[in-house]
Amino acid sequence: MPRWIAIGKAPGWDNVQKLTAEMKATKNWRADARTTIHTVFALGDGRMLAECHCVKQEDFEAWLKQKGWTIESIAPIKLIANVGSIWDGQNP
Repeated sequence: MPRWIAIGKAPGWDNVQKLTAEMKATKNWRADARTTIHTVFALGDGRMLAECHCVKQEDFEAWLKQKGWTIESIAPIKLIANVGSIWDGQNP
């Protein structure tokens, strides 16, 4: 399934309690049967980074909007290197 990455801001998400409340339950990171928010990072500069596995970018955008993110950018992930494994982010 294609992967996407977004960078932006989400009010309060740099607080561990708020991030836990927003992401711990499956319903919060599994938007639907074909959309999974795989990883969310709170960066030291106040921005957030989120990775999503979904068919269409619009599905990821809908989740970000529903969660109150201000989106700086969204891009498809072209290639991934993870602990020595490398794969195509759009055709894994």
